[in-house]
Amino acid sequence: MPSSLTTWLLTNPPIVRADLFSIALPTGATLNVCDAQFDITVPSGTPGWSGATTDFYASQYGKWSRGPITSEAGFSLSANGMSLTCVAQQGTLYPGLDAGILGAAWQGLFDACTVNVWTCYMPLGNWGFVGNGIETKFLGFIDGIEHIDRVHVKFHVLDPFFLLNEKIPRRLIQAACPWNFCDSNCTLAAANFTVAFTAGAASTQQTLVPSAAFAQAVGYFTQGVVTCTAGKNAGLSQTVKLHDSSGNLELVTGFILPVAAGDTFTALKGCDKTYATCAAQTEASGTIVNNSVNYGGTPAVPAPTNAI
Repeated sequence: MPSSLTTWLLTNPPIVRADLFSIALPTGATLNVCDAQFDITVPSGTPGWSGATTDFYASQYGKWSRGPITSEAGFSLSANGMSLTCVAQQGTLYPGLDAGILGAAWQGLFDACTVNVWTCYMPLGNWGFVGNGIETKFLGFIDGIEHIDRVHVKFHVLDPFFLLNEKIPRRLIQAACPWNFCDSNCTLAAANFTVAFTAGAASTQQTLVPSAAFAQAVGYFTQGVVTCTAGKNAGLSQTVKLHDSSGNLELVTGFILPVAAGDTFTALKGCDKTYATCAAQTEASGTIVNNSVNYGGTPAVPAPTNAI
């Protein structure tokens, strides 16, 4: 809490308060909402606020509110949490998509999203004035849905301590490479293995049929990632189950909204995490790249059934 806000709170009762929520969505958009009756704008330069001028909506994306934030003074590394609830009308849409916000929650479009919570304090009779500063209240990640029905969804949010629940050691001795394809450990550039294409008339939510055949061999995009760049599913990504013999992309999970002819996508090459593949990665242009120096697996490790 900025010192200017502390001083003002000690000397200027009564006040009114509201919570502000910022949720980073997987589409790249940010959902900014508040639990107030009217919208609140936080100007750039407000004490306790480091971002640009931002509007927080009271009703455009439903009515949002939080539960108590649990915390403790001790040496325990257990995660603290809170509940986050959205009550939405039938026509309330998920930002940037032609899908209801409750349906999007059911489809997992809030899973693991980062949640920032601030509290703003305003003088009684001067609603919306936050110039005295705002208080940072909580930072966490949506861990799952506690309850959902036709009118509301209640999320469970945990602070970053939940990351300490990860099993140790993080890296196991295994033949397969543990890196994600084209991540900072892999070091390959995703742009060199990505192809843009347009969906043809036969495309469905589960299977994408390119309007022009891929130049890459069958199987090139198996286990890869396809991202919609224009269309009802813009910003959403799905994993490719199979780049089949017809050149189509069959998805592990279909897109949540219909795919129309003319929708555009990008497809990132898949990787089977084997040493042989890493030693001869084929770029979209056909260039062969030997990336074995960055291979993270241990291909010579004995199989688990073999005695040592």
